[in-house]
Amino acid sequence: MRRLLCILLLAALGAAALPARAGMPEPRDPADLVAGQWLAAMSLEEKVGQLFMVFFEGPTLSPGAMELLARRRAGGICLFSRTGNVSDPAQVARLTAEARRMASPLDQGPGLFVAVDQEGGPVARLTQGCTVMPPAMLLGASGDPENARRAARITAEELTALGINVNLAPVLDVNLNPANPVIGARSFGADPEAVARFGLAALEGYEDGGVMPVAKHFPGHGDTAVDSHAALPTLPHARDRLEAVELAPFRRAVAAGAPAIMTAHLAVPALDPLERPATFSPPVLGLLREAGFDGLLFTDSLGMGAVARHMDAPTAALAAFSAGADVLLFGADKDFDPRDQDRAMARVLAAAQAGEIPAARLDASVRRILRAKARFDIKGSRGPDPRRAAAACGTAEHRAAAQGLAAAGLTLVRPAPGLLPLAPDAPVLALWPGGDPDLARALSLAAPGMRVRLLAGDPDPEEIAAAVGEAAAAPVVVLLATRADRSPGQEKLGAALPGEKLVVVSLAEPYDLARFPHAAGLVAAYGRTPCVLEALAAALYGLGPMGGKLPVAVPGLP
Repeated sequence: MRRLLCILLLAALGAAALPARAGMPEPRDPADLVAGQWLAAMSLEEKVGQLFMVFFEGPTLSPGAMELLARRRAGGICLFSRTGNVSDPAQVARLTAEARRMASPLDQGPGLFVAVDQEGGPVARLTQGCTVMPPAMLLGASGDPENARRAARITAEELTALGINVNLAPVLDVNLNPANPVIGARSFGADPEAVARFGLAALEGYEDGGVMPVAKHFPGHGDTAVDSHAALPTLPHARDRLEAVELAPFRRAVAAGAPAIMTAHLAVPALDPLERPATFSPPVLGLLREAGFDGLLFTDSLGMGAVARHMDAPTAALAAFSAGADVLLFGADKDFDPRDQDRAMARVLAAAQAGEIPAARLDASVRRILRAKARFDIKGSRGPDPRRAAAACGTAEHRAAAQGLAAAGLTLVRPAPGLLPLAPDAPVLALWPGGDPDLARALSLAAPGMRVRLLAGDPDPEEIAAAVGEAAAAPVVVLLATRADRSPGQEKLGAALPGEKLVVVSLAEPYDLARFPHAAGLVAAYGRTPCVLEALAAALYGLGPMGGKLPVAVPGLP
């Protein structure tokens, strides 16, 4: 696909498709040639607009979004479920088509970046009618990077059908901190080499499916205990440790030609003694350029708590751009005023008009953006067909593939002879603190012999006593745990259940398993998406594999 695109671009520009003559320079990248043409025709306002990726509320373009696209000429939008942007595939396709028409009414020139976070597992904006892939950590547990490639390729095919051309994935963070509140199962694991191999496979899969991937969160968010959505984390390690662990997957991605990398809002004293967040730190972002990276540097959302606590949106946008970022992203962050996006765009435009931003610096970033759009054929106002989008997403083939990928990583941490596999005729009680009713019904359908009881996420003593009483009559009890470190009631419930008939399944990070030392059986499922629950039901009854291996160390697990 990319080879064909390059040939077509060369032909359109009248470039000869013949080998270079001896002594003649090699032909330039055709995408760069197109970017140069687009750049030369742009006004200053259009150039500044290309730097911004914005969000809005509602299933259609809001008046504010129309303003940002038509007047401010924003170069991209990012879709979120919490803002009501996405429901079913047909609606998403209509929305992306509308946005592209608004951004490029004449069907010529650079098109609109349309982005989403569709990592799989716990971070998936598109769920209704779409295939949600297993979390990265489950793919890592399979030991086969080809599984990450296949998951990414299927995801990209569905995104392309919806008119989405940028996926803010994969996660290249190395998850080493069990208390990490924001990465966890979004990471492929704790081994930098494995994270790099799985991450590179995912990058290739997204590109093969026609979507531009954005690797994140540079320089590495995996060994932190603070969520940058709320406050500013610090990565305290020495430079040699950072090079060996956090930076290693990103350096591999740069060497492999990754088209885009997202920054993290975290301080790294060993890389910047001033402890500026990486997004606003020239020496931190400079590491990528020094390594030969000439792709796009995306910021993480500039409305996140780690930023908003220290500066307003206009200041953040200008500071991030001045530090070396190319794409200034605003997301649907708590308490963030969408109108601040217009103010941020006005501030950067004023700085460019006043010469505060050198023209060459602005052109360098805009050229990178336009080159990426040319490379991924993001041009004009052409949008997807809503009917075809609905037919291309959530197909039986894709759902079966997702279940197979989930099955490949399920991990039997502690066998329970006599309990596992579950007997098909044995009544099994599943206790699920914090469970979702729709997912519980899906699990019951996949495991007809299992009765699922939902409990509060952090059960109180009265609820625990009732559940223990109910469990007394069941020959087998399955406890579905999710972040028990944050919910003491889950741990108390497990301790009150008879260990000899207890199987604990972690539906998030496997660190939970160490909190139930007396359980006869321990299973790591890493997530709770439909494909994972279907694969888990089959595996518990011996109808599917549990051959994965823990991709992280679990402290306290014997």
